[in-house]
Amino acid sequence: MRFVSLAQLPLALLVSNAAAQVSGTVRDAATLEPIPGARVTVQATDVAAFADANGAFNIEAVSGDVVVVAGAQGWFEGGQAVTAPAADVALVLERVPQWDDPSYQFPSPSACSTCHPLQYAGWQGSPMSRAGGNTWVYDTYDGTGTELGMGGFVYLRDSSLAPDNPASECRACHQPEPWISNPYSALEPIGAPSEGATHGISCVVCHQVADVDDTKPSFPGIWPGVVAFQRPPAGQVVMYGVLGDVTYQNGGLMRPAYQPELTSLVCAACHQDKNDPDLDGDFEEDNGVISEPTYLEWLASPYADRESPSYATCATCHMPPSSNPAACAVLPDVVRPEGDVREHTFRGTDAQFLEHALSLDLSAGLDDGEVTATVTLTNDQAGHHVPTGVTVRNVILVVEAFRLSNGAPLNPTGEQVVHDLGGVGDPEHGYLAGLPGKLYAKVNHDANGDGPTFFTDAAGITFDTRIPALASDVTHYTFRVPEQGGEVGVRARVVYRRAWRALVDAKGWTEDGHGAPLEDVAAPYFGHVMASAEATIDVPPATGGSGDGGGGARGAGGAGQGNAAGTEGSDSGCDCMSGRRSASGDEVTFAAAMLFAVMLRLRSRR
Repeated sequence: MRFVSLAQLPLALLVSNAAAQVSGTVRDAATLEPIPGARVTVQATDVAAFADANGAFNIEAVSGDVVVVAGAQGWFEGGQAVTAPAADVALVLERVPQWDDPSYQFPSPSACSTCHPLQYAGWQGSPMSRAGGNTWVYDTYDGTGTELGMGGFVYLRDSSLAPDNPASECRACHQPEPWISNPYSALEPIGAPSEGATHGISCVVCHQVADVDDTKPSFPGIWPGVVAFQRPPAGQVVMYGVLGDVTYQNGGLMRPAYQPELTSLVCAACHQDKNDPDLDGDFEEDNGVISEPTYLEWLASPYADRESPSYATCATCHMPPSSNPAACAVLPDVVRPEGDVREHTFRGTDAQFLEHALSLDLSAGLDDGEVTATVTLTNDQAGHHVPTGVTVRNVILVVEAFRLSNGAPLNPTGEQVVHDLGGVGDPEHGYLAGLPGKLYAKVNHDANGDGPTFFTDAAGITFDTRIPALASDVTHYTFRVPEQGGEVGVRARVVYRRAWRALVDAKGWTEDGHGAPLEDVAAPYFGHVMASAEATIDVPPATGGSGDGGGGARGAGGAGQGNAAGTEGSDSGCDCMSGRRSASGDEVTFAAAMLFAVMLRLRSRR
């Protein structure tokens, strides 16, 4: 549990006693000891204060009849109706017992729908609800998810760890209800799942997490000793949330407790993990390789800094504000400020998010007898690297130049091309290796140095070209000009892929793990277009020399990958400019003619 220092609290919330209109103390019910840092809120408002070291709080700008509620991590919430101005308000909170009843029965998520119908409806269609039956997870674990699932990597067959750890840790995140009841167990057979497995990440899986050890973020899922999950006995209940001002209680169904970790740290349980190559149960050792890096990427960014203007939690983006201001259908009159009530759709890699992650800037021109293009990709809208998540996810930039009169491609002359993992084969069928562009991904290797390898068997990182939050990556491209001149178009396009193309082919995937059509194999883009831009330039006719008329072959075969992305203004080590030809007499003449070239237009679409 991470405690907030009083020195870190917003100054506006530490108001003076003289100006207070509602003041009092927050204490523990059993010991009457003060609870420093307790958050005291005027219910259903943004007006709040934090208790000081003596448990005292003061709230200004309050008038009339209000309900003040105190919340602190580890205690049930407690409130009192007062008429402002009011002093000596005593808020007494009861500690939440550390329940762990082995006979605990998980309730059906539908039980939550009576009071929270909108949240339940959003969850029903979300990746969270479908996590337990993800066919890609099964194909990777035992090959049973789809008809061709035994193709490519299968953990039980191919992993060096499988003989000593046949269960692996998939169930810790994808089927957490049965995992919590029976930790260290394997995924259930895909054709005969228990009810708990079909729930995926259910309501209580998140809302009964009492605490996450923030010193061990890389342990996977609901790991015993790292994630404290409450299993209350019959007739008892706790429901953790982030509002901190809930007073409604309903027998064995609802008793609220404050849990600020739900905005981000709880997400780390499944969106930050590392492998354990020596199988000693310690996922924080240096010998492991991070597989799910998202939480620590966010934590290292300005988005995690409360003092930064960029501050945003995981929930800020992935649980956007709901249009309904009431958190509970049973209490529709408790209308909350905009943003308090959040959607439970848990969106991440859908069209809206993918198309609002990166900004693309394209500049094109003529230099030294060649068409030039410079592409800048900026991760200005995602709170983590792009791409993030499991290491098979990748983003591909493709750059092309062509004659506008007939669409004939110009021959590329640079060295910055898409890595083999973009797919070796016919570009018309989505195999993009060798084309001008760049692969953005993290690629692991095994103990023998071979890669890519699945994260369970990773011994190191071959390269990581992903773009960190708020960073940019710059690449440069050159193409041979058409001898007869004319208008030339330059196009840059960024596509998102859910897996390496070779893995997709090996397993015959045509749908993603949740049954949606897989864009990776769908023409014309073979991935989801995240951003694109086009430019047009006038090329004057050459007065001689060896210009190319366009229509040359587009390479496939995968040359080397540039250096790691993330340095502002870098050329990513592509060294593509070093391959230029020395200027011949014809090229000098051509260079003089280029002084008359005019940039006609530049248009960008994201």
